[in-house]
Amino acid sequence: MKKTLFLISVTFLTLSAFAQKNESKSNNNDFGKNIIAFHPLHAVADNFVGVGFSYERLVNNYIGIKVPIMKSINTNYVNVGLEAKLYPARNNGVVKYAIAPSINFGTGDEKYSDYVYDPVLGYNVQTFTKSPRTHFGFLLNQTLNVTIMKQMYIGIDGGLGINYFDDKSNRNFNSNNNNITLAAQFHMALGFRF
Repeated sequence: MKKTLFLISVTFLTLSAFAQKNESKSNNNDFGKNIIAFHPLHAVADNFVGVGFSYERLVNNYIGIKVPIMKSINTNYVNVGLEAKLYPARNNGVVKYAIAPSINFGTGDEKYSDYVYDPVLGYNVQTFTKSPRTHFGFLLNQTLNVTIMKQMYIGIDGGLGINYFDDKSNRNFNSNNNNITLAAQFHMALGFRF
């Protein structure tokens, strides 16, 4: 895990230095007001991993509105969000950082394993079960985008928050648990700005 984080950090620093060098050579910093991105890795707390897409519209030099959509590949689950991205140092540079408060809604099936006693065999047997899951919550994301070509960028986005509503099956009592739960997400993006 430490090696992966170190590799990601070195990659971003290298690309950042390369992008800043290219920006100093270019006099035109207008990268466009629309951003479409593909997320080859999009992970949401509670073991949902998938792919996604997002669209962002830059309202002005400091604010953008983003709509990310994620589809899980390991179960039937979809997550949709709405983010207000706040760029403290403007959004028209090669390296862009943003703080993005967002609301998220996710629905689908949650897959988990359990051990059930089998009286015929005389021991516990591992079973895999799906149960319905719907949640709605708030996250505070941190975003870093690095433009690697004129209108192409790579980005990393992660955030923590809480689910105000979380309707998932309680595995021990077969009832619903509507308590406040942890919300977290992480994704990497490849985007095009026009």
